Amino acid sequence: MKSVRLRQAIAIAAVLAALTGIAPAAQAATTSPVSVLVGDLQASKLVPVLGRLPQLLAGSTDLGRALASDPARALIALKPRDEAALDRFISRVSNPASRGYRHYLTPAQYTSRFAPTAATVQAVETWARAAGMRLAEVPADRQYVYVTGTVAAAERAFGVRLERYLVGGASVQAPSGSVRLPAALAGKVSVVRGLNTADVMRPSASPPAAYVDAPPCSPYFGQPSSAPAVYGSKTSPPLVPCGYTPQQLRIAYGLQTAVNAGITGAGVTVAVIDAYSSPLLVSDVGTWSANHGLPAPNLEIDDTDAQRNAFQMPPLLSGVPTLLGELPIEITGVGSYDPQGWAGEETLDVEAIHGIAPGAKLIFQGANSDNNLDLTRAQNQVVQNNKAQIISNSYGAPADIAGPDSDAIWKQAAAQGIGVYFASGDNGDETKGSGAATQRQTDGGANSPFVTAVGGTTLGIGPTGKYNFETYWGVYTDPLVNGAYSQPLPGTFLYGGGGGTSEVYAQPSWQTSVVPQRFSGYWHDNAAAIGGAQVPGRVVPDVAVDGDPATGLDVGMVQDFDAYMNTQFGATSSDKDMGYAEFRIGGTSLSSPLFAAMMALADQAAGARHGFANPALYAASPKKAYHDIKPPATTIASLRTDYANKTNAANGTTEALRTTGQTVSLTSAAGYDDSTGLGSPRGLAFLHAMAPNNKLVSKLLKKYGS
Repeated sequence: MKSVRLRQAIAIAAVLAALTGIAPAAQAATTSPVSVLVGDLQASKLVPVLGRLPQLLAGSTDLGRALASDPARALIALKPRDEAALDRFISRVSNPASRGYRHYLTPAQYTSRFAPTAATVQAVETWARAAGMRLAEVPADRQYVYVTGTVAAAERAFGVRLERYLVGGASVQAPSGSVRLPAALAGKVSVVRGLNTADVMRPSASPPAAYVDAPPCSPYFGQPSSAPAVYGSKTSPPLVPCGYTPQQLRIAYGLQTAVNAGITGAGVTVAVIDAYSSPLLVSDVGTWSANHGLPAPNLEIDDTDAQRNAFQMPPLLSGVPTLLGELPIEITGVGSYDPQGWAGEETLDVEAIHGIAPGAKLIFQGANSDNNLDLTRAQNQVVQNNKAQIISNSYGAPADIAGPDSDAIWKQAAAQGIGVYFASGDNGDETKGSGAATQRQTDGGANSPFVTAVGGTTLGIGPTGKYNFETYWGVYTDPLVNGAYSQPLPGTFLYGGGGGTSEVYAQPSWQTSVVPQRFSGYWHDNAAAIGGAQVPGRVVPDVAVDGDPATGLDVGMVQDFDAYMNTQFGATSSDKDMGYAEFRIGGTSLSSPLFAAMMALADQAAGARHGFANPALYAASPKKAYHDIKPPATTIASLRTDYANKTNAANGTTEALRTTGQTVSLTSAAGYDDSTGLGSPRGLAFLHAMAPNNKLVSKLLKKYGS
């Protein structure tokens, strides 16, 4: 054993010497082999794990040290070469006023100019192997080194103790302190993912099992219910819509005339990234498209057998080591290990894009799990291979946990002309309705200044498809019991579009002339929950579109109607329990693909990629390209009826008043605000702002208006 550790210590010493030019011979000569290995790590520069432990493990119970033989893995993300030059390049190619606008790089050109060097990758590989980890993957763009091994090897490699924690009924594995790397490597590494298996992304789009819309509901917004009147109105609140059709959304957002004229997203490729992969995705989207008069989708599925065949896992069994494909992983996720739920997310994402941009090519890129590590790998698959010019992500972390060290892949996307869109989150300001200033957070993923954060609205569409109103999607619920509302109005906080000011990201240049100081300077006036908040900060969202489940999209998929067996025991239901059905669904999980589809129309109209679109989106703000979403003149509420058992009337129904436009600590105001950003696209006027030289769009705008 001593000889093995000695060889490991010598290998690490060689790596350090190669990187620094200084051979640590004296240290090796005066210290035992084990001390060299551990001592160098303990004395090294700290590299923070993605995700702040107090946030991701809030309310957890420490179950003790992880077993030394348990599996562990890590994605060691590497810093781009000459990152300052890369940032300047992105600024040039993304700014419509720059002479270098849209002069993007190919993946090969990016790798040649900005990717980490082969020598850096080799040094990390050598160090990881010497510490006992196994090399699993290095992508062609050298964004990261992915390694697997045991807990014992990971603890030795990263100089940290791995503990087991119980969080929300699920067992997770996480470091008890900060990850450490040799100083010579730390300067080359941006972040380490995977050791903290609580670092998962959560879809919020789908129910855990089958769901059927209960009557009464309306084909539009405004048909009155029989519930008691509220908020000074003399009439009953309207019924929630049964689920908008793609045609209703295109008409309301002023895009139907463009689609009729051939601006359908043709020639544009949009990628959707989600965890796992529904084996019925192609047939579901095909059936739904036929039902709604849409052409058959041009849909490519990039996944694996393991992703398609992932099994349902009850939360209390989460954390049991298993094998997924060829690599050991942890089944974790704080109860979010739910392939069935992700299947609904995948179906929503693809159908939303196809409904708005029926001519676009769609790529579904599956990830092995909902762990951030696996979704990062899926993201990089699309970027390094230049598979698409637009990427939609309808997931996120419910905390401002990422930071500038997490942006390398998105920077590469921007350099190559790929626009990345993220849902801003479905829990409002993340204070659960309290509005506590120091508890506010933006969601991870959407908080980056190298992606476009898409927030949520409540969209009122009239009986003819007319855009009647739009307000911030922030909902309180009040159950209707025996003909009366059971709580003081508006009830209790339910959900809402994510927004606010990031603590970890500084304000980007393209926000400075548009975003009011009261938003960007939020952490100057409110004591941060953690120290060192950026002031002025990056404010989200950038734009917003329909996301309220009460005004959601009618989607269709084969569902599992054996809800009890599935949710209680993780059982695989028989075929007789499965059936295709359509139902209403929302969330910023809907907002992100809707806006990504609108950008597909804009890309076709421009005849070029918009790439990282935020500079162009903010430059368009004075051009009447957006609906300025302001507080409603009167409080907006609707009545929602649900089956008690989610699928039929056997157990009766429940009714609740849903009051929207409730911002908690966020603000809805004229101009840019931290609940809906710039607003929602104003149809042809938006396309004209994005493609000012398109004569067809100009002609349509002149004829039909926005």
